Amino acid sequence: MSIEKSFQEILKNLDEEQKYIDKEVFNNTPKRIEEFYKEIFSGMSVNPYDFLKNTFDVPNNDLILERNINFYSMCEHHFLPFFGKISVAYIPNGKIVGFGDIVKVIEAYAKRPQLQERMTEQIAKTIYEGLNCKGVYVIIEAEHTCMTMRGVKKPGAKVITTGVKGIFSEDTLRRTEVLTLIKNN
Repeated sequence: MSIEKSFQEILKNLDEEQKYIDKEVFNNTPKRIEEFYKEIFSGMSVNPYDFLKNTFDVPNNDLILERNINFYSMCEHHFLPFFGKISVAYIPNGKIVGFGDIVKVIEAYAKRPQLQERMTEQIAKTIYEGLNCKGVYVIIEAEHTCMTMRGVKKPGAKVITTGVKGIFSEDTLRRTEVLTLIKNN
């Protein structure tokens, strides 16, 4: 059954007596939902490692940090959105990728039914392995609508997760450097 047909069934089940759902208003809603789901879950058909294949040689291995990258994802528990900002720091091992390629890795994982904790680990692992870099530090801060709209209903509450690989696992000074750079807007 298609997403469109499935959503028609959901609407029918929500309004069994068909008293509340205006058929004219909701006529194209199932098709729009199908298009939305295909877009928001497009990361399921993408291999994030593919974005890390075109590398550039660099003469040094200084810290690279992309911060405050906006993202949107869907919680796999309730199929409600969560969204926020991601910062990614890495120390190359003679090779880097374009800044947009890191964003594409993030998008590939965000555009899947997801858990924030898993997504953090997936991004860190992919960049670490895909670039064979010396270390990766990923920080995600997100608001989950499953916590703000339903359940505990705490708007503004944020969840922070981190993913640490390589040199950042061992070197607290490097971790502190990254956190300082992220905080200093």
